[in-house]
Formats: sequence, structure tokens, C-alpha cells
Amino acid sequence: MAVLSLATVAACSSEPDDTSSPKVPKGFEVPSGVTLTDAGSTLAVGKAATVVYDPGGAATAVSVRVDRVAKGSIKDFRFFSLDAASKKANPYYVRITATNRGPAGLGGSSLPVYARTVSNTLFPPNELVGTFKPCPDARLPKSFLAGSTAKICLIYLLPPGEKLETIDIQPGAEKDAIHVEP
Repeated sequence: MAVLSLATVAACSSEPDDTSSPKVPKGFEVPSGVTLTDAGSTLAVGKAATVVYDPGGAATAVSVRVDRVAKGSIKDFRFFSLDAASKKANPYYVRITATNRGPAGLGGSSLPVYARTVSNTLFPPNELVGTFKPCPDARLPKSFLAGSTAKICLIYLLPPGEKLETIDIQPGAEKDAIHVEP
């Protein structure tokens, strides 16, 4: 039996910094030739954002490009065990291209990419146990060293009444997220 989890992260409204410069952890040296995207930027689908991401261990620069945002159908999940709330959800499939710009590896990691709704609520991607043809490969490959590129697909199940506003790349504080308008 396949299982899908549903989670919500409440977004906090906060005042923006006086600066929109990219956030870099202390001691991290941005690799030569890499330009980080300003915190709080808004991008269009197809434009890459480059951020510093530390999933726990070693930070690395990663470029994340939202290639496509597609509304799915809850009928796509007919073979999954869904709770009552999930059966009423509106699914979105977000196809992403990620490139590890270095220096550390990100093998098997999940990217910090969230769905933000017009009610200013963040939703993490739903974790899927089993195979799902419309949107496979939610995690980066087990080996994802500097210079590697991967295509992944994230699933978001938004509750009824919630409308997708942006896809947020958020490796740090919510106020520093980079917003991609679908």
C-alpha cells in the first residue's frame, strides 16, 4: 500500500531586513564564478536561484530552477491511502532542476522548497512512500557532488480553499526566501 503524508508550516509575517544581500553562513566561501541570488527576490518559472544550503553537515551552493508548476488531480492518488482531508486536497506537481555548485555534497537530501499560498501559509512537499508515475524522484540522488545536476519533482497537496501563490526556495529564515511565481 502506498502512503502519502500531509503537513503544514505556518508562515510568520516579519519585517524585511534593510538588506537583500544573499545570506552566507559564517566561514563559507562562495565558489569562484558562482553568484548568489539576493534574499527576498522574486523570479519567474525557468529562472534559477542560487543559494547556500546546509542540510546538516557541510554547506554548499546550490542552484534551484523551478521548471514547471502543474495542477494535478486528486484522482492521481486513487491507489494511495489518504485521510479525509487529503482526499479533498488540490495537488500540484513542481518540477525542478538542481545543480550543486559546491563545495559539499548533497546526496539524498531534500531541497528547502515550499508552496506558499495566498493566505501566507507554507506547505512542505508531501512525502510519498511508493512509486508515483506523475511525479517521481522527490529527493536528490544518493551521490550529488559539486558539479552534479538532477531533475526532481515535488508534490504539494494544498487544502481546499488554499490557492498557490509562489514556490519558495528557503534555505534559511522565512524573510530571506526566494519566491518563484508560477
